[in-house]
Amino acid sequence: MKAETGTHEWRRSPRRVHVHFDGIRVADSERTMLLRQHGFLPVYYFPEDDVRTDLLVATDYTTTSPYKGTASYWHLDTRSRVARFAVWRYLQPKDGSPDTSGHYGFDWHSMDAWWEENERIHVHARDPFLRVDAVRSARSVRVEIGGRTVAETDRPVLLFETGLVTRYYIREKDVQPELFEPSTTYTLCPYKGRARYRHVLIDGTRYKDAAWQYVRPLPAVAAIAGHLAFWNERADTTIFVDGEPLPRRGARPAGDGGETLQPWREFWNEPPPAAMKGAGTGAQTKAARPTGRAEGPPDGVMNLDIERAGGRPEDWLEQG
Repeated sequence: MKAETGTHEWRRSPRRVHVHFDGIRVADSERTMLLRQHGFLPVYYFPEDDVRTDLLVATDYTTTSPYKGTASYWHLDTRSRVARFAVWRYLQPKDGSPDTSGHYGFDWHSMDAWWEENERIHVHARDPFLRVDAVRSARSVRVEIGGRTVAETDRPVLLFETGLVTRYYIREKDVQPELFEPSTTYTLCPYKGRARYRHVLIDGTRYKDAAWQYVRPLPAVAAIAGHLAFWNERADTTIFVDGEPLPRRGARPAGDGGETLQPWREFWNEPPPAAMKGAGTGAQTKAARPTGRAEGPPDGVMNLDIERAGGRPEDWLEQG
């Protein structure tokens, strides 16, 4: 029997989860397990009996984790479409790691759609221990970009998200609209929805993707609708709260395909839990994968643009 792990790390999900590819439910389970590995996004694992294993074609591709061991990979082949290296399994998980044997993981963006019950979910599995709150505030917030004030308000909405820095959302009426240009950049968040970005143009200098906005955010954070937020990680941007500049927060070092503009998750600096003893810093790789995913297809197969954004351009269009 494998060593026990923390109850918060490898958990039975109470939700029915199903995955679709090429019009087929390739996994459908009321016994799905959620792996919450320190430093990585949560991942759903499906019991073998709830997976269409008849569609799996074995490959020689593997990835290695100092914590979990070696993952073997399969193609998902429906005879009309193939998702290459899209399914993995730890045949012999390492002692001290969650006992994932008998369970399969699926590459999120290789699949066509993921559902929890009858609600479609995007980007990655949602963490039941992560909370997101949008709270109206009377703090004074001012944003400088390139040394010029571009937004100022005493009625911000503060977004508190577990493991992330606080974000300060400012009403559109409190920014200088003549300085902003639309951007084609978008990102998706499973907790907030679809974000649009804006450039800022000051004296001929364009500050790319300097601000973002959730036009129609998910209901849980509806208060940020009609507001813009700014990076306090960027050297060209300074956010003042009640007259004091926020401390500069560095972006996570980006490896191959890594994104530099994604929010800094504070737990990357925290030591791993006791259950991850022997795993070094707790990171399976040095954050080389976009969005911090541990497993997945080779970089030559993975669409890194989709990985960076959290989904396809057509995903969640109804969210703005």
